[in-house]
Amino acid sequence: MNNRIEVRDLRLKFVEAEAVLLHEQTDTARVDRLTRSVTEDGFLRNPPIVAPAGDGQWVVLDGATRTTMLKNLGARHIPVQCVEYDSDSVTLHAWYHVLPASAALEAGRFAADHQAEITVVESVAEARTMLDNRQGIAALVHENGTCSVFVIPSTTFGTPFGVLRALVEVYGGAGEIYRIVHNDLVEIVRTTEACPEVIMFPTFTPQDIQLAAVTGDLLPAGITRHLISGRALNLNIDISVVLNGSSISEKNSWLRSWLTSKILAKKVRYYHEPVFVFDD
Repeated sequence: MNNRIEVRDLRLKFVEAEAVLLHEQTDTARVDRLTRSVTEDGFLRNPPIVAPAGDGQWVVLDGATRTTMLKNLGARHIPVQCVEYDSDSVTLHAWYHVLPASAALEAGRFAADHQAEITVVESVAEARTMLDNRQGIAALVHENGTCSVFVIPSTTFGTPFGVLRALVEVYGGAGEIYRIVHNDLVEIVRTTEACPEVIMFPTFTPQDIQLAAVTGDLLPAGITRHLISGRALNLNIDISVVLNGSSISEKNSWLRSWLTSKILAKKVRYYHEPVFVFDD
């Protein structure tokens, strides 16, 4: 990106709400909290980030809760930031879930109840390789450093993503689930007394994400993690603009003018380097 910021660099625009597709489920409680916050505050702080999904459709890479909230409020058009999946600015990773004791028990019962084929390996690295080679649907990391990689036939649940939805739903209600990206999973389970196991998932591909969105065979919430360079943050778009009855062309004209005014007033900054931000 040039030192001088242009409106086109930000790739922000309104798109038809019906063309914006989720690739993962949403948490109803989180949607409700955000709805209350936006309704009271009056602003949409950060736009969902989307990538092309073909046929004029867009898949949400980040912002499933925001997208669902806006659709629930009756938005016909959604302001989004557009990125290209095949660019260097987007990478796709998997979250890990740190499981409280009760949730770990539920995950184990789920595997047993559905005749899972379980392979015990000696390290996280081995488990990660098996998952990425699609030799397992998930893996439990134990305190002693071993990992149980398991395969559950998808016939009961229709698809592999259906298995994952059922798995996360089973243990998701058994205690609060923490998402992490830390690689030293064994150390985490050894030092976190209340959370004796970590569950790992495969790293999916952009093609998996786009297929999930287009077919509606959604992943559970909280598994995929997109790292996106050049995110547009703190736009604080007036929610009344998003929800009013103007045409999409009128809204995009407004957005271009609004962005131009922000840039000319030097209220848009691009950080070339990763930064640490300390919140109050």
